[in-house]
Amino acid sequence: MKWAFAIQRKIRLAIVLAVMMLFIILFSMMESYNVNKISKSFSSIYEDRLIPAVDLYSISGHIHDKRNKLVSFIFTENMNAEQVKKSISSANNQLDRLISKYEKTYLVKTETNHLQNLKKNLKLFERDEILLINAALEDKELARKLYLNTTVKFYDELDKDLIELTRVQSEIGKELLAESIKSQASSEFISRLQLIIAIILGIIIMILILTDKQVVLKQEKFNLN
Repeated sequence: MKWAFAIQRKIRLAIVLAVMMLFIILFSMMESYNVNKISKSFSSIYEDRLIPAVDLYSISGHIHDKRNKLVSFIFTENMNAEQVKKSISSANNQLDRLISKYEKTYLVKTETNHLQNLKKNLKLFERDEILLINAALEDKELARKLYLNTTVKFYDELDKDLIELTRVQSEIGKELLAESIKSQASSEFISRLQLIIAIILGIIIMILILTDKQVVLKQEKFNLN
């Protein structure tokens, strides 16, 4: 009977061990998933939020540079037509490159809408620049009036688009960071559970070893008798 009881006891312990091992495997998979999720979140923060935010700053810089050159040509005698055309053409090429690069990043729906609006306003602005330069060649006073009445409004619209894109960038970045923190907390909790299970496993193994020793000693005493 004692042998049957001992065997049943070992079977129960073996089942408990198997269940705990299963939990460890499951927790390891969950932790691996969380680590992968954290890695993707931080990668997205860098590639889809930080770098595009820098690109937005560059886009804004090129737009304002074009504005300054156009103002200098229309309102002063510091630049001639060829100089302003060359400067604006170079800035437009840089803007096309930056916009194309920005489009390749991960964009949410709101971001896509604002970007499309920015592209539309940039094209309208480029067309307006050509009209202003041509007008200034004929009559600078007329070009100045056109600039003050129409072109300034384009700048305002472009600034609004850039502000909205920057705002979305900030909001999505915060969401990704919050998700990473949540995943990290979950990973830490799983690690604690794994440690607890490992300690319990160690205790069970010690119990099995001590039980086996007691059984061997009893068997030796029985054989001596």
